Amino acid sequence: MIAAAVEALANQSPLLSDPNGGLLPDVTDIMEISAHVATAVVLEAVKQGLAEVLNETRPGTDDKVSIPTDFDECLQWVKAQMWRPEYRPLRLVEEKEPRTV
Repeated sequence: MIAAAVEALANQSPLLSDPNGGLLPDVTDIMEISAHVATAVVLEAVKQGLAEVLNETRPGTDDKVSIPTDFDECLQWVKAQMWRPEYRPLRLVEEKEPRTV
């Protein structure tokens, strides 16, 4: 599975399309890169018989959950399960009077 992760990351290298590109993808693409690496690892784990979904159904249905074996379908499956940071907007609050302790 480590080899699958390394190969998936290597396939995302900017050097493949730009001779002046970096070795590793830009950190701004981390969610997409992580999804590709995770998908490769999941598919390799399934191939080795080390991963399966047991007795899980889709919420509100009797449909069994299964791991897609097609890369693109599995990629979408992985992305649907990924945590995405969502933060509330911040605003500056200024004190009108200094606090006294």
